Amino acid sequence: MDMLLLCGGANLLCSLSPWFGGECLRHQLTHADWGQPLTCWDLVMPLFIFIVGTGMPFAFASYRVRGYSRGHVLWRMTRRCVLLFILGMLVQGNLTSADPTKMSLFCNTLQAIAEGYLIAALCLLFGGLRVQIITCFLCLSLYWVALRFVPYAASPPGLFLPRDNLAYYIDCSLQGRWQDGTSYTWILTASSFGALTLLGVLAGQMLRHFSHGVYSSLAIASAGLFCLLTGHLLSYDTPIIKHIYTTSMVLWAAGWCFLLLALFHLVFDLIPAAARLSTPLRVFGCNAILAYLLTQTPGIGGLSLWQGFCTPLFGPLCSLAGPAAAAAMHFCTLIALFILLLFLYRRRIFLRI
Repeated sequence: MDMLLLCGGANLLCSLSPWFGGECLRHQLTHADWGQPLTCWDLVMPLFIFIVGTGMPFAFASYRVRGYSRGHVLWRMTRRCVLLFILGMLVQGNLTSADPTKMSLFCNTLQAIAEGYLIAALCLLFGGLRVQIITCFLCLSLYWVALRFVPYAASPPGLFLPRDNLAYYIDCSLQGRWQDGTSYTWILTASSFGALTLLGVLAGQMLRHFSHGVYSSLAIASAGLFCLLTGHLLSYDTPIIKHIYTTSMVLWAAGWCFLLLALFHLVFDLIPAAARLSTPLRVFGCNAILAYLLTQTPGIGGLSLWQGFCTPLFGPLCSLAGPAAAAAMHFCTLIALFILLLFLYRRRIFLRI
């Protein structure tokens, strides 16, 4: 679902908003301003990070069954993090420009995934469930302490202003001209990415170890409600701000991630008739990296690679739709992507890192 929204579903819904949902729908499919209540679109990136964590207990269990050594797993972890980091620079960091003055070091969700994955993977490789819980708590609490109580430069502690907070100061100080020019932060915020990934890991542990699927859904939903309540209460002290992934924001977003996972697990894993309806979502999810790179990597003329391919192919026909031309174009682009991914899915061809 997350990939379907990101790879064209949200664009299609926005283009349909004049006829369905109006301004309310459009608002939910755009990022909230600094300090404003999060929208559905603000959950896309946290869902990415959380779901990566959810799959990790299954992956590491598979490593153990296959007899992989710790050294081999460490090599796989390192390779994955490096590739995600480079792909992030390719998508949003102007890596293809080959001009260091135009490049940005940290700039993309894939790099946040790499940071969170590394922290969670080390916990899974060298520790058990207790280590994972303690590390998650430490990541959340230490980041909160740093933002609330550590002064920087000439500024007092506890500022949560755009371009005036500890996380942003550290990013600018360490990256220099490689900073991407936005108010998003990545270096100190790696602690929050790690915590969110570890919360996903805990959800994955629930899926693996509860003997009955309904109990898994109930446990995951309960964790979601707890995170929502905790994040809401903490927001009276620390505002919910996605740009710097405040601790309250991580807990609030994780709460929705837990609830969505519980719902999807209950419907698609435990109801056989509904499971067949999940195929379109599986098609997008099983080749998530490929779909993301095709639709997010810049191409010619400000379009993505996939838009650059589909616009001359469908544009003339879609223009005949008049006021609905944009919706028709987004629909054709999304369907074409689905057909490509379905072709790969049926032949078990997946781009994996």
